[in-house]
Amino acid sequence: MSLRIHFSTLRRQSLMPLLVLLQVTLACAILCNVMFLTWQQMEPMLASSGVDTANLILIDQLVAADGKWTAADVRAGTRALHEVPGVRAVSPAHSLPMTFSTIYAFGMLGSTGVKVGVNVYAGEGLRNTLDIPMVEGRDFLSGEYRAMDGYKGVPMPVIVTQALARKLFGNADALGQQVADPDEPAGAGYRIVGIVRHLLRNQLDMATSGRADDTMLMPQRVGDTAMPLSYAVRVDPAMREVALRDVSKAIQSQFGMRQAEGVKVQVSFYDTRSGAAFKSRRAALWLFGGVSLTVVIVTVIGIMGLTGFWVQKRTRHIGIHRALGARRIDILHYFLAENALIVGIGVVLGMALAYFGNAWLMRYYELQRLPWPFLAYGAALMLMLGQVAVLSPALRAARVPPVMATRGI
Repeated sequence: MSLRIHFSTLRRQSLMPLLVLLQVTLACAILCNVMFLTWQQMEPMLASSGVDTANLILIDQLVAADGKWTAADVRAGTRALHEVPGVRAVSPAHSLPMTFSTIYAFGMLGSTGVKVGVNVYAGEGLRNTLDIPMVEGRDFLSGEYRAMDGYKGVPMPVIVTQALARKLFGNADALGQQVADPDEPAGAGYRIVGIVRHLLRNQLDMATSGRADDTMLMPQRVGDTAMPLSYAVRVDPAMREVALRDVSKAIQSQFGMRQAEGVKVQVSFYDTRSGAAFKSRRAALWLFGGVSLTVVIVTVIGIMGLTGFWVQKRTRHIGIHRALGARRIDILHYFLAENALIVGIGVVLGMALAYFGNAWLMRYYELQRLPWPFLAYGAALMLMLGQVAVLSPALRAARVPPVMATRGI
């Protein structure tokens, strides 16, 4: 049946189609935005950490009461941790995965001309302690570990992720290439000596839209510092709990008397940290899931109810079509096509409402722009729900017998 006939029917009986269209428009706009917000919450949780999460102990918030740790303090802490039974590797560090007391954020500019903001993990022997497999290149050499200001005038060697290498150099080989600092383009910058597959950044709110692996390792030797001190400790899987207890005792023994009052040292496994860090995101997922489910149920029930009422109002009209030779399958196709037309118009309006609504909210809240793919996902979901919702009333219409044409005569 042609679209002209469908439009003609809808114009004559416009109230019910208009109600369905408005409901679909609003539901589509809500679903598009909720799906995007849900993905933003899930993306950091689904990203690969790149490290040995099960056997990695993270120690942070070591803050000196006198305001400064010395290089001797750092070395003594490293030795004490190495002596703990079950410990396989130890690295003093500034900034570690799943720790938030110290975050290094740098800018990088490669040959593609794209400026990338990256998180940096810095510490001696850190790649080995985190147990990050190399994909290309090498680990840092012992002579490359220096203080942060030890690379003035010469490029600092760095290890980057595959995703970061592609952003900086496209399809070209990134190994051995130099990367500029956008704030000091004439400076020595960095030189890529190794590439790893994954390494999750510790700015989790920025680990979205393909930025989860915008991360690199620096060969910083931790010495005299006024910054909070951190350690990464990798332990034997068979001695996890014992090692955690003894590592806590070693830290207390070594630093307890000099720890700043009121600041509690954090000693826990990576997977414990990630569970706590993602707790609010899991709560948000439950909220978004509830909103989505409510929207879906209300939309389906609404379409079913309105279409069912409409079918009831047109029973004699359907009977006439059946008496004139229309088959049940023809009636079914008619209502499915009619509903697809109404829902399709509602979906188009809903996509526009979702896009402009998102643009309006961006003016008042820190929201990212709604990507076009989520408009398509929301539209596809609404079209599918619309057809599922109308199926029962359409089947009921298809069962109307031809004798109904004589009703009222």
